[in-house]
Amino acid sequence: MKIRNIIIVATGLLLTCGISRATHVWEDSGGWWDSHWTANPSALKYNANELNFDMFGSYINAEEKFDHLFKENIHHGAWGGGAGLTYFFQPQVGLGTDFNVADWGGSWLVDYWVGNLYLRLPLGNSGLAPYIYGGGGRGIEAPRWQWLYGGGVGLEYRFTPMTGIFSDARFLWSHESTSDNTLTIRAGLRFGF
Repeated sequence: MKIRNIIIVATGLLLTCGISRATHVWEDSGGWWDSHWTANPSALKYNANELNFDMFGSYINAEEKFDHLFKENIHHGAWGGGAGLTYFFQPQVGLGTDFNVADWGGSWLVDYWVGNLYLRLPLGNSGLAPYIYGGGGRGIEAPRWQWLYGGGVGLEYRFTPMTGIFSDARFLWSHESTSDNTLTIRAGLRFGF
């Protein structure tokens, strides 16, 4: 019951963060929706004051040590997904949060909820932007309630200033035990507001 309340409160806070930025959606919903799918080659693809919503699929696997990264059996991991919200103050710097839920042997568990600092490097106006990110948060149910910290690398491609795809990988270290360290690989859609 405690986990459900935490998730409900955190989701509510995340959703209310974007209300002030998303008010223009209701004033001109066709314009907002069209901006996600209409390409304008001269428009800057990465801007300051961006609020991005991520939806992603994920694969998570226990990795005892970072230097053993590819020595673990990938059949012991779990497939899942999650969502995140990121605000970029500048085109290169942003703060965000995300959570991951995975299928661990038939029971869907919330793996973690973390906050991150993002540093990205848009390559001109090509739409490509490699990025690094790091932060920390809480492991919730899989494998247990614990503090986590870590970071990763990724690549984003923007079709328009409002819509893109991304893929990244992150390693999370457990505060409790090295046997709880995990590697998460994500891929998904990113929508701007």
